[in-house]
Amino acid sequence: MRLRRVVAIAESPFTLDTQVYTHQGARWEAEISLPPLKHGSTEAKSVEAFIVGLKGREGTFTFGNPLHTSTLSNNTVSSAAIRAESFTLGSGTAAVSAGTYFELNSFLYLVTSDKAAGATTLNFQPPLRSAVTSSLVVKYNLPTTTWRMSANDVGWSINEASIYGFSFACVEAL
Repeated sequence: MRLRRVVAIAESPFTLDTQVYTHQGARWEAEISLPPLKHGSTEAKSVEAFIVGLKGREGTFTFGNPLHTSTLSNNTVSSAAIRAESFTLGSGTAAVSAGTYFELNSFLYLVTSDKAAGATTLNFQPPLRSAVTSSLVVKYNLPTTTWRMSANDVGWSINEASIYGFSFACVEAL
């Protein structure tokens, strides 16, 4: 999994000085490999039907990393503008560690600096996808976002023992 940004750098061929242009674009991208599945199994059939049913880049699906679980209580957020990289939490005073994923308004974000217990400002990336009104819930446990395949061509492997191997690349559907 990675966060792709749109940043351009212009470098002088004479002085090697650089100028950095940070554009607004940022999205999550992932490559997913499922464990081997036996031909004819319910799981293999379901995955095969799911992948084909997406129709390449046309369809979308909701997905999150099942390892990103948290015991943090959900918070509410005060209002924040689109593209903000921090906001004020309206309730709860628990500490939140850098590297904690959360979901807000059906988008996935990552906390970029520790928030101490009692502090109210939460710093994160990528920038907010949409303006936030007060009282929206910040979900810490099993956060997700909407994804689509990164290519129209999808496939899978089948070996001599009739074991399926499913791997695919996807990008956040913005």
